[in-house]
Amino acid sequence: MPDKYIGKRLRVRITVGSAERYQGKSLFRALIKKLEENRIYGATVIRGIGGFSRRARFHTDRLLSLVSNLPMIVEFVDYEERIHDLLPEFDGMINNGMITLEEVEVIFYRNNSGSASQQNG
Repeated sequence: MPDKYIGKRLRVRITVGSAERYQGKSLFRALIKKLEENRIYGATVIRGIGGFSRRARFHTDRLLSLVSNLPMIVEFVDYEERIHDLLPEFDGMINNGMITLEEVEVIFYRNNSGSASQQNG
């Protein structure tokens, strides 16, 4: 039986600084919580080793750097309608950052609920 998740979807990339906050929490953690609450299939958080924005100098993870606002990317894939429903919520959470959307084609998705890591963890 074909997986209903396979096919054309949108990938969302939300880029924010690691120092950004939302209601007293790290913004990227608040975004992940929002995705979990909305039952998104899954998400990945990627910590950048450096980056800059139009109004800021280059930030790096070098040990001697005094700046600790590294780029954090929250990425997920889902149905277009579900993503567009979430965008207003993200807009209310993000003061500094960027959201991009890309059309992608999911050709494989597997989530074995009986995996060893879930049984032991």
